[in-house]
Amino acid sequence: MNRSLVAVLLSVALLATSSSLCSCMQSATCQHTERENIRVLIVDGFSNHDWKQTTVLVRQILEASGLFSVDVSSAPSADGPSDGETWRPPFDAYDVVIQNCNSIGDRGAWPEQVQQDLERYVSQGGGVYILHSGNNAFPQWEEYNKMIGLGWRNKNFGWAITIDNDGRLRRIPPGEGANTGHGKRIDALLTRLGEHPIHRGLPQSWRAADLEVYRYARGPAENLTVLSYAREPETGLNFPIEWVVRYGEGRIYNSTFGHVWTGASNPPAMRCVAFQTLLIRAMEWVGGREVTWPVPDNFPTDKNIQLSGENS
Repeated sequence: MNRSLVAVLLSVALLATSSSLCSCMQSATCQHTERENIRVLIVDGFSNHDWKQTTVLVRQILEASGLFSVDVSSAPSADGPSDGETWRPPFDAYDVVIQNCNSIGDRGAWPEQVQQDLERYVSQGGGVYILHSGNNAFPQWEEYNKMIGLGWRNKNFGWAITIDNDGRLRRIPPGEGANTGHGKRIDALLTRLGEHPIHRGLPQSWRAADLEVYRYARGPAENLTVLSYAREPETGLNFPIEWVVRYGEGRIYNSTFGHVWTGASNPPAMRCVAFQTLLIRAMEWVGGREVTWPVPDNFPTDKNIQLSGENS
């Protein structure tokens, strides 16, 4: 299938999502037209997930809000053109970088200079949003592990975190428990902890559509705040769904939201009103702005999910 036909088919598949999203956001967008846009760079290029469709959908959600201007930079993959020496995205030109690369399966790695550029960018105050399987990437990159806090790693790699039903966190040492994994995607019941600006005004619990609940995500878990958790069905334990990390002067948001598998059509994880709302609010926060995006009237309850384009 040629590239032009692929692009046409993808555009048709995304049309319903884009139209319903823009309709849902129209009233909220009007309230934010006076602010200077948050400058965003999505970095993609390789993943075991559908990174191309993911980038398109996330860009649509952000731009429909009226709060963001979005550019894309695609990293060279291991089996792609050998332009790694010339690829060097200008992180400093942006307020937030969205990391949408996943190196699992030897798909690629960022050049060392680009790694150092991101480390410097974040330590000096830049924001990073780790998009779904972005936290599976780059296990050998020490500073990246510090930035993401927890990721898809083996059980000897680092600490894991569970949450008691009363909200107390328990740190699971390396070697105890299991490798990072997940079961089937579910409409998970999330419970938030505290009053972080990203969550202010949200219900205590809500349903998120088509979510992967990672068990035993591992890492240094330093300077980390868990924002929400869900029960993992196979273990019966509560594991983090969203967390934020401070790295130097910078802010990082990490979660398991945003799954788009290869060939997925109109993926419910991207149509989830909870995901869309939290994406925008998290991007405001990591970008160093006040979180102003409103919680919509159709935000899901603890009983039912809510997908954009559907009636409440």
